[in-house]
Amino acid sequence: MLNKKIKPFKSIAYYNNNFYEINEKKIKNKWNIFFFFPFAYSFICPTELKEISDNIEKFKKINVDIYGISSDSHFTHKNWINNELKFINFPFISDLNHNISKNNKVLNHYDGNSERATIIIDPNLIIKSIDIIDTSISRSVQDLIYRINMLIFTNKNKNHLCPYSWNKDNKSIII
Repeated sequence: MLNKKIKPFKSIAYYNNNFYEINEKKIKNKWNIFFFFPFAYSFICPTELKEISDNIEKFKKINVDIYGISSDSHFTHKNWINNELKFINFPFISDLNHNISKNNKVLNHYDGNSERATIIIDPNLIIKSIDIIDTSISRSVQDLIYRINMLIFTNKNKNHLCPYSWNKDNKSIII
């Protein structure tokens, strides 16, 4: 899947008290992060979602959109956000039919939920990063910001590589 174009999808997203249709055409020409979580009303997911919300301006500053995705319905997302996660400031996509999870190979076939996965998609809809971790641990938003900054840098600077511990102040490796 890495460096392959995402497969077409169509679903319902919930954001800012509104439902809307979303598909791959609506995310083109921008960096996107699909932040899969197993299901609503869980224990670790709200801590990750809070961390993303607390850092959303850092993503906006570098022109990156984030979408929370789970196999819950858009009505479940609405209820969870409006009643418990009032801090959420990015869209959630319902993957009730499991198509997005199946297409991105992050569906847990044992329980029918998404794995705890993060997929970074470039403006041409090419998958540039895939992380899948055990559901017993959470992800680091700081690591995610670090990774997306490297991908944006190498996308803009062809023939440049980001060495270990790269940051914007370090030099890249030119090939």
